[in-house]
Amino acid sequence: MTALAVSTEHAPLQARRVSFDWTRTPLHWVPDDPFATHMINVLHLLLPAGERWFVDVYKQALPLVRDARLREDMIGFIGQEAVHSQAHSTVLDHMIAQGLDPSPYTAQMDWFFEHLLGDHTAPPAATAWWLKERVAIIAAIEHFTAVLGKWVLEARGFERFGADPVMVDLLRWHGAEEVEHRSVAFDVYQHVDGRYGRRMRAMTTVFPTMFWLWVRGVKFFIANDPQLTPAQRKALEPKIKDWVRAAKAELVPSPKEIFTAVPRFMRKRYHPTQEGSTAKALAYLAGSPAARAAAEQAEAATRPLQLVVAERREAAQGVAELVLSSTDGAPLPTWEPGAHLDLLLPSGLVRQYSLCGDPADRDTYRIGVRLTEDTRGGSKEVHETLTAGASVSAHRPRNRFPLAPGAGPRFFVAGGIGITPILPMVRESAARGSDWRLLYIGRSRTSMPFLDEITALSDAEAQSGDSGESRVTVVETDVEGLPDLSWALEAAPHGAVVHVCGPEPLMEAVVTTLAELRPGVEARLERFHPAEGAAHGDTVQVELRRSGTTLTVPADRSVLSAVRERLPDVAYSCEQGFCGTCKVRVLGGTPEHRDDLLTVEERADSMLICVSRSQDGKLVLDL
Repeated sequence: MTALAVSTEHAPLQARRVSFDWTRTPLHWVPDDPFATHMINVLHLLLPAGERWFVDVYKQALPLVRDARLREDMIGFIGQEAVHSQAHSTVLDHMIAQGLDPSPYTAQMDWFFEHLLGDHTAPPAATAWWLKERVAIIAAIEHFTAVLGKWVLEARGFERFGADPVMVDLLRWHGAEEVEHRSVAFDVYQHVDGRYGRRMRAMTTVFPTMFWLWVRGVKFFIANDPQLTPAQRKALEPKIKDWVRAAKAELVPSPKEIFTAVPRFMRKRYHPTQEGSTAKALAYLAGSPAARAAAEQAEAATRPLQLVVAERREAAQGVAELVLSSTDGAPLPTWEPGAHLDLLLPSGLVRQYSLCGDPADRDTYRIGVRLTEDTRGGSKEVHETLTAGASVSAHRPRNRFPLAPGAGPRFFVAGGIGITPILPMVRESAARGSDWRLLYIGRSRTSMPFLDEITALSDAEAQSGDSGESRVTVVETDVEGLPDLSWALEAAPHGAVVHVCGPEPLMEAVVTTLAELRPGVEARLERFHPAEGAAHGDTVQVELRRSGTTLTVPADRSVLSAVRERLPDVAYSCEQGFCGTCKVRVLGGTPEHRDDLLTVEERADSMLICVSRSQDGKLVLDL
């Protein structure tokens, strides 16, 4: 009776933005047991693509859900699944660094979920049928993730056999959230369709497919494990006896736990509250190192950093270079190449500036700010007021423009002050041993900040390399005119990821040229301003839930401007979808996102009301 009361209690779902440090995690994270290691490692092969697919399907299914609480749970579920996908992807990057490349298998998983189970052009009735089929498939898969979540919270073999604590925390954090949201997928299916026959069809498809993929995944890992000898690989080919042995040690779930899960799901009166305990899941999440760190970081992120301008220099004509340190001398929060600071200027303006210093330096941040007269005053205020010794506040670094993982080839394009996020990326690429090239464009050398640092780095690499060729191409447009992007991008290293930061015309030109010359090449963009596209569109009905107000936003106005007429204290800054200050939680309706800022999981339950609108003509906002 007590267990039933615990399992049915409802907890609001939240996406915990965890991170894990894999630097000390060995390839065989269960010591001396590669079979158990790789049997669990299959999760890292299946989940990144699978959970991205969950998110895509549920975003399509959201308009079908009318129940307010279920919709809230669904939005929380989407956020959690997006974070799960990202977390497991970081393990794959760590495997690559250890000499085990999972990409042949993960490429198949990408095809499986994106193409086989993805969207297909079909008449409306067939499209609706396919959406319900996929919602049923997710309910069946989530049944097994709940079973695995319950098992991992209770298994104690990892401690007995000295398994890596970081990996164990990842598994238990994920398992706890699977138990926490174990009813959502089933309830969504019951809400949008609920037919028993479709539920049974989904399970009879899902179980053998998952079992087959899991066995293939174990075989793949063992066959490609660089730390195993050929004889060990042959001996470790998956066998039932090895599974039973690892299960008895509580290192993997037992065959009985997996196989008996199928008939439970097939009972007509089945409900996922029978799987696991919400109380146990929340108890683990309260103590999980990763979840606690995420909660602390989220709380700390609301408190601005108090900084002082330790040094101010002229980096180029019209460009102020500011070196910032904490007022109390405490170490500054960490950041990675591509990150930026939100400066809270004395006037109240919030402006974003890319960090261009050394991420290993915890004592200072470095930014470059070009004076631009035709803007809304941010750069002018920086140049006039942030002199040496001046105080300024800032939010913690955020990264919407990350450097691609691994040591693969890189091609960088920087236009003017766009060199600021590119500079630490170039340094990091050189440190990784990547094959990198940079096209740096500016009016004149005197106007191009940090050109000496870039040139010195290129010269050092050229002297140490075989070819002696410079990795940097500098184009002075006042002298040479606009660069030939076709020539530059054709000369990019084979397989390079292209990172671009600069004015909007440059961004558009690079994207267009890449599409024509090298379709399929990945391009990562950091704009000074969001992509072109007004905040206007069709008329939108907006309900402000907490205020008890409904308003009509005409086609020629932004949602932000209409909301501020009723709620003048609503925060905003750039009005261009760039800074994120106006982000609002969405309780109803389907946003039409027009920003380049929000992540996938943020878009599931939030929007930037300065530029984004609605796909279905209505929005319910948490205001």
